[in-house]
This record gives sequence, structure tokens and C-alpha cells, in this order.
Amino acid sequence: MDIEAIIKSIKKLPPFPDVATKALKILDDPDASADQLISIIQYDQAITANVLKLCNSAYYGLRRKVRSLREGLVLLGNAELKNIILASTVVKFFHKENKGYDLARGELWRHAVATGIISKIISDRVTESEPPSLFTAALLHDIGKVVLGSFVDRYFEQIIALVKEGKHSFLEAERELLGIDHAEVGAKVAESWNFPEDIVQAIRLHHRPEGASDDDPLTPIIYLANIVTLSMGIGVGRDGLSYRGKEEIMKRYGLKAKDLQEIVIDFYDEYNKVQNILGLV
Repeated sequence: MDIEAIIKSIKKLPPFPDVATKALKILDDPDASADQLISIIQYDQAITANVLKLCNSAYYGLRRKVRSLREGLVLLGNAELKNIILASTVVKFFHKENKGYDLARGELWRHAVATGIISKIISDRVTESEPPSLFTAALLHDIGKVVLGSFVDRYFEQIIALVKEGKHSFLEAERELLGIDHAEVGAKVAESWNFPEDIVQAIRLHHRPEGASDDDPLTPIIYLANIVTLSMGIGVGRDGLSYRGKEEIMKRYGLKAKDLQEIVIDFYDEYNKVQNILGLV
């Protein structure tokens, strides 16, 4: 087993940027001011550029150009800005080709963003208010694949052999041969970045929602969003759909096939608006 080498690879990942960490904390503080936020992010070119790019996109359809960060913050609001900061920050981790999972350059990023969008659509249908950490957890749910890709590539034939026997899901085969699976690796990455426990747990359990507590609002939604995203062919690599379905999650929310079809339609409407902005094309 390569578990020690895998843990070392986690430690080699760049830290989550300090600017983004501070900005996200401010956005979660209802008493924080726009001036506090601007003082943090004004020197981050990527975040500033993405805020202005989104404000001036067809998504908002404004008649005048937004030229300052302050104007952008007023227009977007905290929730939207939080999503932009996250996307601007984590895209560099996801954009590379991932040979282990047979994902072309950018495909893991498209899957991450699609899962984020779908998680919000599902949440709008099944919850009274969107959990604050939902988009973050959804965007990062497969961060473990970034670390585990090279190890999966090395053991791929053995992993597939176990899956074809019919007794193992892809996740279980990873754990059997590597001593750890991509969901657990992702949770450890989130821990190393000092993310809140609810995000860590949602990443850890995004294929095993039955392991979540009854008061966990994130995990079951992210599980469903991931499955819907894969079923649309976004981010389907070597592991494909070799994961165990959990019908009880659909039943918990009273969702039927018709609901999933409507979710997919809503997704494409949203995805088409943001794909240029988030570097998805």
C-alpha cells in the first residue's frame, strides 16, 4: 500500500491562499464591512478581475460598465462574491489533466463547478435556506482525485478487476488497494487547509451519505449533485459510474425522475451563463 506516500503528497499541495481564507471569513461575518473586504482582496489580481468580469458579463446584462471593486461588491452581494473567490482560488488545483482518472485538462474543473451549480439547484428545492458551506463543499468534493490520480494510474488494472468482480465499487477498490480512497484523501486536504468540519465531512462522505448524521445538511445534497453531474457525462473518467447508488436519499427529499430532469434543465440554463466567466470553455 502507498498510504504513506499519499499522505506526503497531500502535504506537498500548496496551502489554501491566505487572501482567500481571510476574505471568506469576512464574508461569513454579518458585521463585517465592505471596506474590510476590499482591503483584503484589492491586491489579488485574479479575484478582482473575476469580480469585474462577472459584473460586466451578459449574466447581469448591465447597461454601464462596472469599473471598481466596490461597485462590484455592491452589485454581487456576499454569497455570489464568495463563490467567485472560491472559484478563482481553487481552479488552479483542478485544471490539469488527471491521467489516473482519465480526465482531460479542465474536465475535473468542469465537474467541480457543475456539481456546485447542481447542489444549489437541489438545495433550492429541498431546503428552506441554502447551507452557507454548500457551494464550497460541492466545489471541493473531488479534490482528493488531484492527489490520488498518479496512484490510481499505477494500480488501475487491479482496481478495475475488483470492480468487475461486482463486489467493490470504485471507491472501495481504491481503499482496498491503496489503503485510502479519494474521498478520505479529499477530507484530509480540507483539514490541512483548516476548513470547517462540516465541509471536511461532506467531502469525506460524498459517496457514502448514509454515514452522515441526520442534522448534516451538506452531504446528502452533494452526493445527489455529484451523481446527477456524472449521469450527464461531466467528469466521467475511468471510474465512470462505478459507485453505489443510494435510493434512500432521493426518497428522503421526495425527488422523482421528473424532478431530476427539471434539475438538469435548470443546470444548463445556469451553466451556459457562467461557463465563460469561470473558464469552463
